[in-house]
Amino acid sequence: MRVLRLKNFVFLPLLAVLIVLACFLLYQCPSSLEKGIRKGVLFKHLSTYYSKNQELDDALRRAIMPDRTVLLTMVDESLASPGSILDILLQSFKSGEGTQRLLNHLVIIARDPQAFEYCRSLHPHCIHPSIFPHHFASNRGSSMTTPGHNLLPWTRNDVLFEVIRLGYNIIFTDADVLWLRSPFRNLNPVTELTISCNVLSDGQRGSYLLDDGIFFLKANGIALEFFRYWKLTKFLYPNDPFEESLCTMIKERHEIAKLYGFRVQHVNTSYFGGFCELNKDILKEAYTIQANCCDDLKSKVHDLKIVLDDWIRFRKRASRDNALDEMALRWPQKCSKKDNT
Repeated sequence: MRVLRLKNFVFLPLLAVLIVLACFLLYQCPSSLEKGIRKGVLFKHLSTYYSKNQELDDALRRAIMPDRTVLLTMVDESLASPGSILDILLQSFKSGEGTQRLLNHLVIIARDPQAFEYCRSLHPHCIHPSIFPHHFASNRGSSMTTPGHNLLPWTRNDVLFEVIRLGYNIIFTDADVLWLRSPFRNLNPVTELTISCNVLSDGQRGSYLLDDGIFFLKANGIALEFFRYWKLTKFLYPNDPFEESLCTMIKERHEIAKLYGFRVQHVNTSYFGGFCELNKDILKEAYTIQANCCDDLKSKVHDLKIVLDDWIRFRKRASRDNALDEMALRWPQKCSKKDNT
């Protein structure tokens, strides 16, 4: 009996400890399991991110110049279809002075699968929208949210950040820009940003700055840190009106740019021209012409075709040594030019 009592004396407390321990583990298990799931989801997300990052790196590497510079533009289905803005952009490279070879270094980022398929039928360096899955999805009205996390739409500046983070210098061109001449002599390889800015007035909104459709962004530590700051302000102030225009952002954040050592060289607007600011010598002076101050795509296509036709005629006249003869501008016709100051 004494042996049995001794066994009970040892066993019962041990059983009680085991029951308490089991209850504790059962109580903690859902939390531990949830943490494990979260870690698994995070690992999957990071794996996807680095996989997409490698795809982007591979696509850029195929198109870079010896100094790791690449030309970038972005299109969606409305800009990339037969007879569209993309057709005119590519034709301008083929018709420009010293611009044909630059097509080998132009990477076109498609915002949707339709634009990608059309781009691929015309050009060897097209990037599928899946490489930037969160950049463009919410632009089409998708609600991409997870508990506790809001996935903001990725924009052009997000793409710029990713590309310079990979160490590639960028010459960015909007799709509605005609390339008449190679602009390299106007792009400073030392400063972080070379850009042309237009000061416009728009009725009650007052004056604002407009990027002239093309700029050069140098990939270095200073530019990367400045864009990290931009991403932080975008997160803190998602409705910040300055977030996309580099010209406006530099003006409004000039003290921050100075603090980071982010240097900017402004190019004369007569070199990077556009419909907003025309002059009679634009075909003689401009390296690029943008269909800005024009919101309707059909009007842009109509007027850009006329500009391209005039440019080709201008080059033919130059070959006959009479390029200085006056050529009256036939455009814009359908694009209404806004008042500028």
